[in-house]
Amino acid sequence: MKVIQSDTSIVKIAFSGRLDSNYVSNNEVKFFACLNGLEAPVVLDFSEVSFLGSLGIRMILMALKEVKRQGFTLKIENADPNVKYVFEMTSLGDLLL
Repeated sequence: MKVIQSDTSIVKIAFSGRLDSNYVSNNEVKFFACLNGLEAPVVLDFSEVSFLGSLGIRMILMALKEVKRQGFTLKIENADPNVKYVFEMTSLGDLLL
């Protein structure tokens, strides 16, 4: 996970690799720290994400809830077709893509 941009216009965070249980357990705290005190909408760049597991979905949904609580939006961009398929099959595509 890497913060690409964080200012008053957008918070852009890039993920890479497999968003599975191992990734989430190692990065969830850092990710949510980036979402504290938001001043702008959040965009998650999934261009380098190769797999999205159930705990990755859970982490993204919790982030969506937190971002909305702060009055902003969260969107995912550049997801590959397999990751988009996961979002669509879980009925999350309309919320996040």
